Amino acid sequence: MLPKTFCVLPFSQLTIANDGKVKLCTHAHAFDITSEERALSLHSTPLEEIWNSAYLRTIRRRMVEGSPVVDCSKCYRTEAEGGTSLRQVMNLHAGCRADGMGEGDSFQRARNIVTQKSGNAPPPSALHLWLGNLCNLKCRMCSPAFSSRVASDPVQSKWLGELGPAETPSRIPQHVYWSQSEKVVFEEVFSHPELLSWVHFSGGEPLLHRSFLDIVQKLVDGGHASHIRVYINSNGTVYSHRLSSLLKEFLSVELAISLDGIDKLQEYIRPPSKWDTVSRNIFAFRKDGIPLSVRPTVQAYNVFGLLELVRWCETNGLHFFLDNVLTAPRFLSFDILPQLVVDEALQCWTQYLNAECTDTNRWHVETVIAALRRPRPEANDISSLQQQFVQFTHDIDRSADQFLAIACPRLYERLMAAGFEFSPALEAKPQSR
Repeated sequence: MLPKTFCVLPFSQLTIANDGKVKLCTHAHAFDITSEERALSLHSTPLEEIWNSAYLRTIRRRMVEGSPVVDCSKCYRTEAEGGTSLRQVMNLHAGCRADGMGEGDSFQRARNIVTQKSGNAPPPSALHLWLGNLCNLKCRMCSPAFSSRVASDPVQSKWLGELGPAETPSRIPQHVYWSQSEKVVFEEVFSHPELLSWVHFSGGEPLLHRSFLDIVQKLVDGGHASHIRVYINSNGTVYSHRLSSLLKEFLSVELAISLDGIDKLQEYIRPPSKWDTVSRNIFAFRKDGIPLSVRPTVQAYNVFGLLELVRWCETNGLHFFLDNVLTAPRFLSFDILPQLVVDEALQCWTQYLNAECTDTNRWHVETVIAALRRPRPEANDISSLQQQFVQFTHDIDRSADQFLAIACPRLYERLMAAGFEFSPALEAKPQSR
């Protein structure tokens, strides 16, 4: 039996954030990792040294020994609440990152790396690459680090933090993002394309990044696409038949579309996207033969609308995943919901689980149910978070000319019944709108 602290990722995958900083994964607790008094960032340290740094060698040893890793607390918490964690999903699909390996094989390989090689692993066979913050949307739960549109919005950036300055001094002169340096991209990050089994692209919106198409084209031209699986996060606003043709050269591909609801709810959470455009692009990629999945961010705004999205996916034969439960900003999480909303949502999801859910999708639905059932914050914390939610919603609605009562009528009515004091500006405009 595998240790409950073991995860395949530190032994096979490197995650590089937009700012060049390295993380264990997207769910890891630590944001600024140092090792031997140096930041684990491509701006200060070559990739080869990062991969086998003292920090990562220690993480690998602790995981094999069965010792908890502080940076992995989010996965431990999800599992304790009865949900399915990223750690469990990655272990289950270990073969995608190291060909032919199941969970047991992956752990044996990890143990050999720790016991025989002092934790020094061979070059990563998987990469999760955040290419930069260039994006055409201002998703409500996003931040300047992941959206250039949010960074340039004085209202939303005030709430979600300013874009940090580039590191100085840096190995990457005149470049804010590591992905803008061809030398770093192709001589370090993709220095061993022959060893790669998996590449995960994120943004911003990766389909807008020039570096994304350059990387894909070079992997195809170099004859490496046939042994690499590609996974791409996209907001669904961009379609390219040329891209479809390139992607079909890879061993496998998944285009993961960030949908948080259908119609007005999607447009509300991810402005200024248009539902007609996003849904049309989804079906255009599918017509090209590109496998797709739908990956919502589970949050307060879609606590009721998410189930409608799930049914839309089922009707249209689209796979969906519900493991991305929002934790930050906390004032948009389930934590702000009054108990009457939580209870009503639980009833809906439990009824769906028992009456409609397929065996394949049970773990997704159970993860949402577990998030709704997790312990409630203290009364003072809830009150503060709810006040932040109301003020944030008011500020963004006014700035974006949107209306909570139109996009989320059921949620709006329940929150009003629970005593939320919304400004009249959040109500629907007259029908002539």
